[in-house]
Amino acid sequence: MSAYLFPIKVAVLLFPILTSIICIPYAVYNYRKYGTNNKFKIFIFYTFVFYCITAFFMTLLPLPQVDEPFFTGSNTQLIPFTFIKDFLSETSVILTKPNTYLHIFSEPAFMQVFFNIVLTIPLGVYLRYYFKKSFKQTLLISFLVAVFFEVTQLTGIYGIYKYPYRLFDVDDLMINTLGGLIGYSITPLFKYILPDINIIKSKTFNKGSSPSYSKRILAFLIDWNICFFFFNEENIFSFIFITFIYFILVPYYSNGFTLGKYILKIKLKGPTDKLSFKQVFKRYGILLYGFFLSSYILNNGIDYLLRIEKYDFFILLFIMQILLNSFALIHLVSHIFKRNPILLHDKISHVENINLS
Repeated sequence: MSAYLFPIKVAVLLFPILTSIICIPYAVYNYRKYGTNNKFKIFIFYTFVFYCITAFFMTLLPLPQVDEPFFTGSNTQLIPFTFIKDFLSETSVILTKPNTYLHIFSEPAFMQVFFNIVLTIPLGVYLRYYFKKSFKQTLLISFLVAVFFEVTQLTGIYGIYKYPYRLFDVDDLMINTLGGLIGYSITPLFKYILPDINIIKSKTFNKGSSPSYSKRILAFLIDWNICFFFFNEENIFSFIFITFIYFILVPYYSNGFTLGKYILKIKLKGPTDKLSFKQVFKRYGILLYGFFLSSYILNNGIDYLLRIEKYDFFILLFIMQILLNSFALIHLVSHIFKRNPILLHDKISHVENINLS
């Protein structure tokens, strides 16, 4: 049993890292297609990611400690239904004695087949419930997943190891495919406890309405990371120059777009159809130079005063930094709870974000 629990433990440890990598692309995809990120749909998707990681590690782990030939004979088993012959020859169950039938659940031959079926049952459920695949599509995908597992083992993880450390078994292809079809067949049982995924996916945004804060923050993170790539942390003028071009000139000439906003189908909208340079400069001047630049200067000042041990001024700058961050945080959180899309820099500049169709 520990052989089955170990891959699950590894998947649990790596899951937060891998989900953080796919978080932004998946969120962008949902906003592009549906205009929103439904919490339940995200939860189902992340359980699917966790399942995929766990299933893959089940076929991959534990890794061999020594890279040397693992099999004395052939490393492939290409005769179908050999697992039945193995079970009958290795099991202690006697067909004429029913009192021995309970032993089947502790037989290695049975456990191997059982766990290979269970391995892909969730795949069939996800394919039918979440991805809305047909029976034929589930059959094909389940088979291809099984082939992927077996080829990964046969090639020693695609050449990482010189020798395969697990058997390529044609029975596993059939059993894993069967598991996917069983999952497909039992999916209707879940309709009594799970909402219709089609209804969840059909929820869209209204053109011209204010985008959610999560959507705005995601767009800003995309833009900020693009700028951050060009920043020189030791040169404050690089920050001013790059942010001026990207956040002020680009939206002005594109009439409200940055790359992040374009990807997420939102834009800046002023009182008139065309944004003025003054409006854009006010909006991002308050955000970038009123908050981010001030925070940058205070942080550098605090670090410098610590190095020269000027603690009186250090305390003053530290208090200023706390007040600045507290004001920004309280302002943002209060507007989120009040569902007020107009922040301070939106109000002063008379420029706000709107959704696009």
